[in-house]
Amino acid sequence: MKIKAIILILICVINLYGNKTLKVGVLAYGTVNWELDVLKNNNLDKKNGFNLEVVKLASKNAVAIALQSNTVDLIVTDWIWVNRQRAEGKDFTFFPYSKAIGALYINNPAIKDVMDLEGKRVGISGGSVDKTWLLFQAYMKYKYEKELKELITPVFAAPPILYKKMLDKTLEASINFWHYNAKLKAKGLTRLIGIEEILAEFDIKEDIPLVGWTFSNKFALENGTLIDGFLQASYESKKILFSSDKEWNRIKPLMKVKSQKDFESLKNGYKEGVVKEFTLKQKEASSKVFDILYKQGGKKLVGKSTSLDMKTFWDFKPNISW
Repeated sequence: MKIKAIILILICVINLYGNKTLKVGVLAYGTVNWELDVLKNNNLDKKNGFNLEVVKLASKNAVAIALQSNTVDLIVTDWIWVNRQRAEGKDFTFFPYSKAIGALYINNPAIKDVMDLEGKRVGISGGSVDKTWLLFQAYMKYKYEKELKELITPVFAAPPILYKKMLDKTLEASINFWHYNAKLKAKGLTRLIGIEEILAEFDIKEDIPLVGWTFSNKFALENGTLIDGFLQASYESKKILFSSDKEWNRIKPLMKVKSQKDFESLKNGYKEGVVKEFTLKQKEASSKVFDILYKQGGKKLVGKSTSLDMKTFWDFKPNISW
């Protein structure tokens, strides 16, 4: 019996250390950490044939550099960046992570629609070529024949600063990332319009996930089972978060929330962003979104690319039922 027990332990050790380590680069306090913590805590990496190592980095630029220098194997970024890198001869591919994207929130009830923003200071996160900001500008041109940046006074600032300015009412409106908007919603502020409505105006009705897992295409082709194992584990983590309040309560300290309302709003915002499928229709719709962004943002945004390369997207179908 002792010999059998020793053999069983050795097999477990071999399986544990036989799995290849996948390094995922993330922002130190980014929301991606929630999902990865669930993945690791539930041993979904071991179940799917790899060991997860989370590498926490200080900035979005540092995350991109870590991938380009092979310091990490995967990061989360947008497919515009991936497509731009491919146009420059670099070997990256993308698989959706979330469809949670920005929206415009207001704290002044006198603002009933976007034309009421005229003359007002509007906060913008992400800089002058932020995708949400560009889509808002394209929308204003298309629907109202107005230049949004001339109609308003844009105030570019970091997301947490814009969040605070909305709370202290030094700004009446802002376009910010989804998790800051979720906290604004918890504080009773109003969502005026989001990307879903904007894309619908352009007759794009499919959900478009702009951000996703990004990795070397060559590495993925050489380690297809490994990458697909990670993506499967990511989906399994999402399913847990989609259905388990117990798991949300466990990761609550990671979220650094100051109130139960913030917690519930962030939880619901994450769930709304879960990508349950990524079909050919969504890829084709993504190409239309690229065309809008290219026209609005130009080379500063897309670099040498002039269209969306369908090879930007990694082909994977998770084995999961919702």
